[in-house]
Amino acid sequence: MAHAPWAMLIVAAAAILLLLRGSQLLLVAPTSSPIEFGALQAEIAPEMIVPEFIPPASLQTPSKRTKKWIVVTSIQAPTEDVKRLASYPEWTLVVVGDSKTPANWSLPDVHYLSLDAQEALGFQSVKLLPTKSYTRKNAGYLYAIANGAQWIYDTDDDNKPFGKGLDQFEYSSGGTRGLRFTATENAPVQERLFNPYRHFGRAEMWPRGFPLEHIKKHNHDDGSYRLCRVQRPSAVQQGIVHKDPDVDAVYRLLHAEPTTGLDESFNQFAPPITHAPGTYAPWNSQNTLFSRAAFFGLFLPTTVAFRVTDIWRSYFTQTLLHAAGETVAFVPVNAIQNRNAHNYLVDFGEELDVYAKAGDIVRFIDGWRCTIELARQFAQLGFWGDADAQLVQHWVKDLQKIGYRFPNLRANARDEYPLGDERDVRRNCRRAHVSFANDLPANKSEPAEERAAVRIAAFSDLKHWCGECGSNKSESWLFPAQEDLATAIVKNTTLIDNYQSVAIVSNNWPWTIGMGLLQRMHEANFAMLIFCGHISKEDRDEMHASYNAYSKLKRLINYIDMSEEEVHEGFLMYYCLAKVEEMKIQNVKGYFMFSDDMIFNFWNPLNLNIVQGVKRGPGGWGPWWADRKHGFNAMKRTIHLIEGKYKNDPEVQRFAVELNRSIDENPRIDSKPYEYLMEANKLLAKPIPIQGDGWANGDWMYIPSSNISFVAMFAQLAHEGGLFHELFTSKLLNILPSEGEADYSRVVSLWGGNRTTWSRHYSETLYGVHPVKLSEFQDKSARSTFCDVD
Repeated sequence: MAHAPWAMLIVAAAAILLLLRGSQLLLVAPTSSPIEFGALQAEIAPEMIVPEFIPPASLQTPSKRTKKWIVVTSIQAPTEDVKRLASYPEWTLVVVGDSKTPANWSLPDVHYLSLDAQEALGFQSVKLLPTKSYTRKNAGYLYAIANGAQWIYDTDDDNKPFGKGLDQFEYSSGGTRGLRFTATENAPVQERLFNPYRHFGRAEMWPRGFPLEHIKKHNHDDGSYRLCRVQRPSAVQQGIVHKDPDVDAVYRLLHAEPTTGLDESFNQFAPPITHAPGTYAPWNSQNTLFSRAAFFGLFLPTTVAFRVTDIWRSYFTQTLLHAAGETVAFVPVNAIQNRNAHNYLVDFGEELDVYAKAGDIVRFIDGWRCTIELARQFAQLGFWGDADAQLVQHWVKDLQKIGYRFPNLRANARDEYPLGDERDVRRNCRRAHVSFANDLPANKSEPAEERAAVRIAAFSDLKHWCGECGSNKSESWLFPAQEDLATAIVKNTTLIDNYQSVAIVSNNWPWTIGMGLLQRMHEANFAMLIFCGHISKEDRDEMHASYNAYSKLKRLINYIDMSEEEVHEGFLMYYCLAKVEEMKIQNVKGYFMFSDDMIFNFWNPLNLNIVQGVKRGPGGWGPWWADRKHGFNAMKRTIHLIEGKYKNDPEVQRFAVELNRSIDENPRIDSKPYEYLMEANKLLAKPIPIQGDGWANGDWMYIPSSNISFVAMFAQLAHEGGLFHELFTSKLLNILPSEGEADYSRVVSLWGGNRTTWSRHYSETLYGVHPVKLSEFQDKSARSTFCDVD
């Protein structure tokens, strides 16, 4: 099947198949091939040379032509939103007119296609398009492709980019990393559906085209997500829309204000997500980016209602994309739309096919395995009319006419990125899970009452848990009113900063107990709480079912699976930072990482613009530099990776440039960069306090977002080199601007017999105390000590 002509999946005509035979746009190596840092191990054909498109002499067009094009259709004079789109220097805008579009429509540098101009293009599929139809956009797509477009942004004349705008999309032609939504081979359709609004924090909302019969019981279950260091960039990317997103009339009738419409928002931290072949989600034509590999799927069917055409396109296209191993991704909010309130019952009438047939389409395409012509089968099943099955044939002919080459089919595309063997420390994909809520206001000066309620509920659980062990002080703990707590938090800049930060809890050994306690202590205080370590699904399920507040999880946790081999008894725990960076969490100040046996007093203020940690003063190398496997030799291996194995990897070499620059500009370091990496505890004669550099406590640190890419790459390389956690931490704290000295004003680290007396050293003004073993709280006396500590 991998060598079959692509078009046989789209059309029935044998003549068209002959025209498209031999397409070689995308050839990809098997996924068993080694995976390196900067690029997918793939053979990508050179950029296709598009035959020069010669417009008709009667067509007056501007000279502006870029690789990125925007396509809209409009029946209005140029709107402010259209003028904004036209102003982007890297983008070329084509506006497709219709019978109601003003005859004198014009805008500098914009390619305007009147009905006469569209007819003159000579595309047979365009000649068959109805007027007064949104599907006139098909003419704009073909025009942009013929003019050499490599990217097409599909939008409307009332949408405006928001936040990062079009920069929120990814334009990589190599490998990318991030989260991937998957389903097991025999999963039912219910588990194959992906709801992007749930992922972005709105579990109660669904997009137009999502099968209504699956809404009530739908969830993104534990086991649906994978985190991959390298995966193929998505061929289609749908951006989430703020204010009035694309939902169906049922949702609008239930939730929209009669006069103002919807005013919706989404979680600001949720990262992009790719949904893998074999999983399904509807997407629209309002805020969507197509790469050239997906241009064949821009076709909008003409025999269905306006509120149906782009949804049916999405299901039709993703079926064919999956056959080629291509995917669709959803990216965070990057556009805003303000729709006028109107009669939603009219929309409801136009969407009847969506409600009645979306589930049928998903069931059909889930069972489709490249054995029939998809466009004709859509017509036979009543999803669209025979005229569209014929129109697809002309569409394909027109694409071939302008030199478009279709991607190859790929066998076993659903299994392209499997979970790696947990014993393989270089595995590409691993288990992970994320879940977001929209419980923080966009304006940090507004009280977050929903989050305050979560805090109070967690506090109540802890009070009950402490009461079970005879704690004296917990009896007097008082609950503030939800509104009062929310208002008080707004006035505390430290707590507000925490709401913009990620907390990562690491563990050296497989988790079996204590996660429920950590969840209650920290989850409501940060933008996101991530557990990083090894925990089997069986143990997670047991924690959800437990009746013991000490171990019972309140809800699904965010986690990244790290095997015992990867963390190596905690020697390589910093690897969590590399994996968290791969998630691409959005809009956070930075990342706290601390061990599960660290009591972290998160209420104490910190400068979150620089790295925070606990440096060691002069005191020798410690026992680790001399260690053959994880000391000097490990650092040598790390340097050799940069200079040797990855010398041609652009991402690694960008890190090397930044490493050199950071060391050269550091007034405390007088060595050459790679010589410095090999130095331990060098005392520098500078007019500033002498600071040792042998090792540093790595059980608590903070990395600002401005440094996370650098730190993540250092962690990735050092992990492959096998460098010990405390040595990695020391180099990090001394290379980057940082704060933290080895004294008891910051973090207390206890050793030997002192570990059992942690409560004597604890103070609420400390940033933390380590270690405090959660397993000891199974003993009620130890639990009482924890609950009553001052």
